[in-house]
Amino acid sequence: MTALFTLPPADILIGVDGSDNSRQAFTAAVTVAQEHNCSIRVVGAYSVPVIPRRHAPTISDDHHRSIGNSAQELLEEFAAQARSAGVEASAQAIEGDAGEVLAEASRYSRLAVVGKRGRNRLASRLLGTVSGAFVARSHCPVLVVPFQDSDLGDDVPARENLGGSASEGQHNWLSFEDEVVAGVDMGSSALPVAEVAARAAELSGRRLAFVSAVPADAGASRGAGAEDSAPTDRAYAHHLEELVSAVKEHHEGLAVRLELAEGSAAATLIEATRTAALVVLGTRGRGGVASLLLGSVSRSVLNQARSPVLIVPNSTSEVDARNST
Repeated sequence: MTALFTLPPADILIGVDGSDNSRQAFTAAVTVAQEHNCSIRVVGAYSVPVIPRRHAPTISDDHHRSIGNSAQELLEEFAAQARSAGVEASAQAIEGDAGEVLAEASRYSRLAVVGKRGRNRLASRLLGTVSGAFVARSHCPVLVVPFQDSDLGDDVPARENLGGSASEGQHNWLSFEDEVVAGVDMGSSALPVAEVAARAAELSGRRLAFVSAVPADAGASRGAGAEDSAPTDRAYAHHLEELVSAVKEHHEGLAVRLELAEGSAAATLIEATRTAALVVLGTRGRGGVASLLLGSVSRSVLNQARSPVLIVPNSTSEVDARNST
């Protein structure tokens, strides 16, 4: 199949594997492309089965090409649907691991869109292996579209299964009706997440809500070594105020509000996906130790999210440089 570098860059990358969830993600990508006059590239990965010689003859070159051609034909059907909707679109089937293929393709895109999970319907509430690997390694922001299927029931667990209940004082169960929610912490990834979220809110005409979860003991008195302990609730509030000031410098007129929730960051943001139009997160937070790994909070939110979730790579310098050209 065609090498990646032989096709012109596309604004939006959409990963398709033929599953119902990837079809929903494709529809979301086309909608975004229509609203913002973007081009899309439909990409899918395929593999050729390895059969040991002692068990069967080596797969023929014709059969190898047939597998690739079949994959390409499927993707061309999606691209044709996009073009019929007035969106410039190309299709590309690439042999290899799906997560690696999409991660490489993301170098040439401003946004990627994938389904929460692929062909396996047995784990409807879990982030798929391919989606998880891709989100952790993408070079551009990734919009993860949750699977909606009435036959499977509610795709989000009840509140009591999110790590605590409101009666226990762990979460405020705040409402973010039709807002863009930016989940931020005290780490260095907060500003890139805030900027991407502000842009999304601005383009969609929605209000932006900055949300940070403060550990229950953040305001407690501390003994020796307090300077090395977790930030206080006042520090979280100050950090959010600084983010708002920085964002408003570039997005005048944008409606912004702040929310500090006491308790688990994952549970607070999972709850936010019940009412938010979009939740924006970084790949990892303060606890991240490797840039290629998806943080525990982001993974938990993606596993149980009802709304679309936009994941912003922690290192955005390369993405910003590419998008400014």
